[in-house]
Amino acid sequence: MTAAVRTRRLEPPTPWQRNATFGIIATTIVLGYLGDALSGLLLGRHPLTMILLNAKPRYLVLTVNELDPWTYYLVGTFRLLCTKPLVWLIGGWYGDRAVGWAERRSTRGAGAIRWVERHFGRYGWVVIAITSNNVVCLLAGSAGFSLIWFMVLAVAGTLVRLWIFAQVGDVFSTYIADVVGFIGDHRAPIVALSVAVVAGGLWWQHRSGTSSLDDLASLEDAVDDEPER
Repeated sequence: MTAAVRTRRLEPPTPWQRNATFGIIATTIVLGYLGDALSGLLLGRHPLTMILLNAKPRYLVLTVNELDPWTYYLVGTFRLLCTKPLVWLIGGWYGDRAVGWAERRSTRGAGAIRWVERHFGRYGWVVIAITSNNVVCLLAGSAGFSLIWFMVLAVAGTLVRLWIFAQVGDVFSTYIADVVGFIGDHRAPIVALSVAVVAGGLWWQHRSGTSSLDDLASLEDAVDDEPER
């Protein structure tokens, strides 16, 4: 790694802490797959369940007009951020090993990761406010960035993104209603197609080792197997 080696910010986890952390993250990934597969069944009928299972931008836009603002913002924020402190913990527990895994796993983005890593102390708060993706969570934990401030910035950035989705939902409300209505009128074939697409996509990704669950398993192996630095 090109960045200076950091000292460990957190004590190593106990086995149950480690297993619970990876287990919860894996559960949310599976719930996301389930939401994708059942989106044709949930959209137009159960918007709250839809975004609890999977809060991708398209589902947030398609459900925003069916939810009251409090529900939309509270549940949307929770679902988008529920695993972020857990990934921050992994970064804090394993430091360079976790960040090194991210660099190796994302060959195209390795340069960007190294740049952010080198400048995280100065610009980390800006990066977190813009995006709190998993790599940023690992970097924040590894760099010893305060979890409280990390969550404050992540919540603020998420609320802004949810507000943007709400504006899109308002501007295109007629078109969104048409899409949801079409799904309702053709629910059975759309559900069947969604299940087939998700199952086929997971099979293909698993063959190449690129699914989200494969990424998580790879990270778990990397932080367990590599020697201390």
